[in-house]
Amino acid sequence: MRALIPLLVCLSCFATEVTNLPVIRLEVKEPVKSDARVACTALLTMPKGQTGSDATARPAQIKYRGASSQSYEKKSFALKLDKEASWLGMGKNREWVLNAAFVDASMMRHKLSYDLFRAMGTTTAPRFAAASRFVEVELNGRYHGVYLLMQPVDDLLVGLPPADKSDVTPAVIYKAVDHAANFAQPGHDGFEQRQPDPAVQESWGPLDDLYRFVSQAPDKEFFDPTKGISSRMDMDNAIDFHLLVLMTSNLDGITKNYNLVRHAVTATNPNPKFFFVPWDYDATFGRNWDGSRVDAKAWLSNRLFDRLLGNPLYKTKYDQRWKALRASWLTGQNLSRVMDENVATLGPAALRNEKRWKNLNYANPRELTSTYDVVEMKRWVALRLEWLDAELTRLTAK
Repeated sequence: MRALIPLLVCLSCFATEVTNLPVIRLEVKEPVKSDARVACTALLTMPKGQTGSDATARPAQIKYRGASSQSYEKKSFALKLDKEASWLGMGKNREWVLNAAFVDASMMRHKLSYDLFRAMGTTTAPRFAAASRFVEVELNGRYHGVYLLMQPVDDLLVGLPPADKSDVTPAVIYKAVDHAANFAQPGHDGFEQRQPDPAVQESWGPLDDLYRFVSQAPDKEFFDPTKGISSRMDMDNAIDFHLLVLMTSNLDGITKNYNLVRHAVTATNPNPKFFFVPWDYDATFGRNWDGSRVDAKAWLSNRLFDRLLGNPLYKTKYDQRWKALRASWLTGQNLSRVMDENVATLGPAALRNEKRWKNLNYANPRELTSTYDVVEMKRWVALRLEWLDAELTRLTAK
């Protein structure tokens, strides 16, 4: 019994400690699974003095989410509420992601990347990416650590209107799930169809057409100002997406782990364009998927962006856009400021999370504390920006 006392104290300390983050309390009566949802309840409570707490626990369903990340002790969750909720100022939805960020000691890489991409957009030309908020999770009465509550990439996030019977071709969302999603060959290998529901209607035609065109069209056809790539894809969005991948050095984000979205083909919008929505940015800002370090000097591309950077017009567009971003959002000072804001928001919750998950089973565990990791991120960003300035100048030179 004496040996159990420290453990019991540890498990009860969260209940008495004043939290600085919102808390989602999950109650699950059977083991959480990866292949099927199980019933649960979810209760959002705000820190003392803040409004927005749920009045009662919400009926919901839960399962583990992710691929390789399911091997980690701290797992991410997919949460489906019985009714829509607008949690923490984010859009109404039934579907929510609780991202564990297990290999990301800073716990901010997803949030930092998505916030940056959204900041690149404007009211008339938005850049869609998941909104997110830091929360702490309690699972069946036990403290479970810091999570990032995120919107999923779905029709609500990207502003797709409800399907209509008059749609010639439905709106589509395709998720790139492996490295075959590299634009190098025709077909839809490497993708999952997320919308429309493939169990109801398969709709691979738009993606097959795009991949056939990018991989096989001659340059004259590919760059045709009327019928070429700019008539099929939102090129400003594509360039911003590529620059986000490059800035963050997302090794997996250029040939997988992204979303391609297109509105429905209708009588009033007969030629909608594809656009990118980023996803899965925990292996960024100087760290790989296993927590190991990534060099600041790495070029990332695929068949689509290789072709674009082979054309003088797009070289100029890349150069101009990079310089504009470097003068606004993508400065070392601004990135450090945003990191510091996230650190302040996390506050003492970061230490509570480290204590809860102190047995890290990936590369270099001793150095991956939140404080150390943020210092390393800032150091890496300075090197990355310097290298990209020189590399993009070289690649876009006429």
